[in-house]
Amino acid sequence: MKLQSLSSIFVASLIAMVSLTGCEETLEAPVEKLVGGSGTIKVDGKPMGGIRIRLTPINETKSVGGSWGVTKDDGTFSLTHWTNEPGIAPGSYLITFSRYVKPDGSPLGERDSPAMVQAKETIAKNWSNPEPDQMASLTRRVDIPEGGKTDIEFTIATGK
Repeated sequence: MKLQSLSSIFVASLIAMVSLTGCEETLEAPVEKLVGGSGTIKVDGKPMGGIRIRLTPINETKSVGGSWGVTKDDGTFSLTHWTNEPGIAPGSYLITFSRYVKPDGSPLGERDSPAMVQAKETIAKNWSNPEPDQMASLTRRVDIPEGGKTDIEFTIATGK
């Protein structure tokens, strides 16, 4: 092949690469305005650590994945958005609770899978895994205003 043909191919390839730069579609998560979200959870009237809290968007709320938190020993928690940023997007959410323990009653470790260690759910089913007709219950609904909400409070029951 002649040197002139190779040069033409190189120049054409270079032009094609430059013209296609920036044409690829990026799949980034939508940016949501996050506000503060925190509160206190009591189990059978007492604060308890290790309760996993999940807020799932309902109704008109446009949040993609909701937020979550874990209670400290005094029952307090702060919410973390699904993107691992602190906070929650304003809107309406269904709240559920979960606290698994190992068969000997000890709490799960950070990397323990409930199924792998044959863990037991200690929170009552209507709070941890509600039936579909209970999902939109006002007792499980949390409304987060534009300014955030720092007084989310629930008293739930164990699954005795």
